[in-house]
Amino acid sequence: MAAVAAAVSGVFVDEARTALHAHRQERQAAATRGRELAVRTQRVRDVLDPISLGVHPAALRRDIARGADRVPAFVERDRFDDVVRRIRQGGLVLIVGDSTAGKSRLAYEAMRVAVPDFVLLQARPSEDLQTLASAVGTARRCVVWFDEFDQFLRAGGITLEMVKAMLAGPERQVVLLASMRSKEYGRYSARQRDVTDAATWRAGRDVLLHAGEPVELDRLWSPQEVGRAKESDRDSRLRAAAQASDRFGIAEVLAVGPELLSDWTHAWQAGEHPRGAALVAAAVDCRRMGLHQPVGTSLLVPMHEIYLSARGGAVLRPEPLEEALAWATAPVQGASSLLLPDRQGYLAFDYLIDLPGAAIPESSWQMLLSAVAPQDAFDVGWAAVDLMRPSVALEAFEIARRHGVPDADYAHAIALGNAGQPLPAVSLLRPLHQQRAAQLGPDHPDTLSARHDIARYLAEAGRVSEAVALLDRLAADRRRVLGPRHTATLVTLSSKARFLRERGDAPQALQLFRELLPDMTAVLGPDHVDVLLARQELGRTLGHTGLVSDALACLSTVLEDHERLLGAAHPHTLSTRFELALLTARSGDLHGALRQLQALLAEQERILGMHSRTLSTRHQLGRLLAQTGEPEKALEALSGVLSDQERFHGTAHPRTLATRYDRLLVARHTQNPQETAAQLAALREDCRRTLGETHPLTRTITTALGAS
Repeated sequence: MAAVAAAVSGVFVDEARTALHAHRQERQAAATRGRELAVRTQRVRDVLDPISLGVHPAALRRDIARGADRVPAFVERDRFDDVVRRIRQGGLVLIVGDSTAGKSRLAYEAMRVAVPDFVLLQARPSEDLQTLASAVGTARRCVVWFDEFDQFLRAGGITLEMVKAMLAGPERQVVLLASMRSKEYGRYSARQRDVTDAATWRAGRDVLLHAGEPVELDRLWSPQEVGRAKESDRDSRLRAAAQASDRFGIAEVLAVGPELLSDWTHAWQAGEHPRGAALVAAAVDCRRMGLHQPVGTSLLVPMHEIYLSARGGAVLRPEPLEEALAWATAPVQGASSLLLPDRQGYLAFDYLIDLPGAAIPESSWQMLLSAVAPQDAFDVGWAAVDLMRPSVALEAFEIARRHGVPDADYAHAIALGNAGQPLPAVSLLRPLHQQRAAQLGPDHPDTLSARHDIARYLAEAGRVSEAVALLDRLAADRRRVLGPRHTATLVTLSSKARFLRERGDAPQALQLFRELLPDMTAVLGPDHVDVLLARQELGRTLGHTGLVSDALACLSTVLEDHERLLGAAHPHTLSTRFELALLTARSGDLHGALRQLQALLAEQERILGMHSRTLSTRHQLGRLLAQTGEPEKALEALSGVLSDQERFHGTAHPRTLATRYDRLLVARHTQNPQETAAQLAALREDCRRTLGETHPLTRTITTALGAS
């Protein structure tokens, strides 16, 4: 017994020693992180190199008096005084704008005027943000600098609780000074309508809402700003950049963004730098696919072959790899380069990633997913969601889920629903909702959001009445918990109106949209994306009630606002053009609708490539060709889109099944009735198995079988 006791005692001693050693290691690591933070801490007035904070360098100016100078003289922007005032007030200050709009330079100069004696701490997305928050919590007067703030909002990133902890405490003055690109900021409103209010996304949105209205900085400078640049007698680069201000922003020109883009475009020519151009294309697409960190050559080199081969491969006489990398990383006029070298690899210049580009090749997605860490796969999944690549999102979230990435199980359920499997998505979401209710409480925003997603996928599965009943109860609970004019409450009512229309209650849906829009406009503003989308749904509902002229007028106005606010190439703009074409057909102008869809398809294929919306346009074109008396062309069009639907969405996706049905309707004129009936029966069984007996498509096919 004594020996046993001694052995057991020895085990406990070993465990205690192990625990003590681990505790000491953690304390040492925390102390090391604290020392690293301290090293990076300076007074604001002592930070003389804005490039170290993320300001883009400008083309070099060399003269006898000044020598090399990578930072031009500062031209006061129209929002300068506003930013100074906000910094002095403290809290989270957010500046939003396109790449090279001048966000970081404005923040830097305003900070130096507003709080020169404050301590400045530069945050990094790769570091322990909890340690950062603790360090900031001990400072009395401090500015925390967040460049590319969206990189801090990923899973495991900064939370509203961290923000509040950094800002809390009496007799403290703390500023969290952040900047992010407009496209990334916009995802935190657009995703709510199109995808979900999932926990990771909600956590980021809550942080951004805490900042209030951001300071929005236009890429194109105002006449007043251009005038101040032209009057500058200290820097000839400013005066030269001002001359191009009718097409480009001055900061954009100073950072040589247009010149870099021109170099990249011309490098594809045979005998130039096609391999370098392909390396840049691969790095740009890595960022578009959600990987916002340097890419090592182990991934970049094999991936660039995809782009090089697509342009002609050996026919282009590509240069050696070493020469290609040297060209891509060479600064233009001493300013930025197409690829920014880093110890871990290469990062594409951010000016390039928001430019309209071709669709990302499927092989690039697959190569990236095979190489990234699970946490990065989670971010790739959200990028795939934004780019409407449901199968890629599903695969990416599955990788993250298997490795325990926070919120990946929920994102995986959402991706499953988006990939055309709404009932399996509901089966996964229900226990996740119960888990949230038990851990967070039934009234927590994340718990309520899970109920909204369950209702959405029930509706997509054809169980629309059940979805409307769920949203009725959810709207009441969100009204009670969040208030009647909270964004989530309004979005719930908007979803209810949409599902009422899909259930066949278009007049009731129309009344609800008309009641809802004034509140949404008052709360969010007339230019908010959710308001624009609700107006688009109103136009669709007007069409469903037979008010086609009113619907056309409504959607024409929405299209004008989309083009003004989002641009002609934005997916929402293209979607509105699609709805207008369908309304044109409903008005009786089939040939006019056909022309609109053909023009739209050309734009979608250029901007989106192989995409669910592009496939929907091709499907509708096939239907219109049949209606205008061209069955052979219609059958060819529908056969082609069906093949691509099966490859893109899978054979069981509702859109694939709908295309099969419409193709059968056209093909039945050239085949015997028994063959048509057999194919319809097989299609009905596939719909029953995938969508359920009550789905509208299942019921439609059952009716067609009864009539045949």
